Amino acid sequence: MSNIHYNFDTDSQQNSRMRPGLRYSLIIGLVLLGLVALFFVVYSFFPENEPENGKAVNIKEEQAKPEPSSLPKTAENTNFETLKPTVATETVAVPLSETKFDGRLISEIVNEAKSLNNVKEFGKARRLLNPVLESASVKQFSPEWLALAETLSVANTGIFFTDAPFPPHKVHYVVKRGDSLDKIANANNTTIEAVQKSNGLKENSSIIRVGAVMKIYKGDWRILVSRSRFLLILLDGKKIFKIYRIGVGRQDRTPNGTFVISAKVKEPSWYAPDGTVIPYGSAENLLGTRWLALRSSGETSPDFKGLGIHGTWEPETVGTDKSNGCIRMRNEDVEDLYSIIPRLTPVEITD
Repeated sequence: MSNIHYNFDTDSQQNSRMRPGLRYSLIIGLVLLGLVALFFVVYSFFPENEPENGKAVNIKEEQAKPEPSSLPKTAENTNFETLKPTVATETVAVPLSETKFDGRLISEIVNEAKSLNNVKEFGKARRLLNPVLESASVKQFSPEWLALAETLSVANTGIFFTDAPFPPHKVHYVVKRGDSLDKIANANNTTIEAVQKSNGLKENSSIIRVGAVMKIYKGDWRILVSRSRFLLILLDGKKIFKIYRIGVGRQDRTPNGTFVISAKVKEPSWYAPDGTVIPYGSAENLLGTRWLALRSSGETSPDFKGLGIHGTWEPETVGTDKSNGCIRMRNEDVEDLYSIIPRLTPVEITD
């Protein structure tokens, strides 16, 4: 019995004697199995993206789009810093086309009228321009129309604010006993400023002499505002008198409708939304040098409050939709308009 020996390492001894070729085959097989398993694991993390019917998929178009907010765009839930204002196209700078009127190029007529304005022949310039502006040859708001209207604006300013005669629109008024500048202005549908400027009177003086003959432009004033064109058009009856560039309210805050000029204020204070009164001259005052209050008329809702036409200390905002709803003008333009139109002048705001 002492000659019996037990060997528990038989398998290891046999494996050590295994052929090298078989060992390498087993290793390669295990590696391949591992790679196949890894492939299925990785593939399972990617969704199928097979183009339907062989069509290529545009990845950008397939991205989920955010749902639009159901909240109205108001000051409470809108970040105005992210809004880019619409800017009016400066069409006047576009070269005029070959459009003709009565055999003449529109550009030639405009240049002739500008030359007349330069030598203060304002009446001749107006008589030259009006028939062209009203003709079927010129499309409203086209570059030709704008060039004609702006040149006419200069001519009419010269007629209105000087003592140059222009019958029948400019009348001769003889001052009577008991007259005042205010009374004369009201009787002729004009303003005290207009009477003073067109007759060489000092702005800070109300003295007038009985028997003096005054030249006064008696207009039939009406204002049209085009929001999309950023234009305010001053009409005398049915004829264009002047056009002005304007700014309007963001997000359609300037309403369409009919209104009247209910009040006129020089160097106005501004009443902020929180009730604070910002005096004229303060950097926070948004109203510029003049305020023309608008009151609803006709079928326009009376709920529109605080609407008006005013100046601005930021002239670069003219030609944009950046205001809180009011109509903005350059200070020099609103001062000009303020001097021409009296209270209760009708205003129509359209697209």
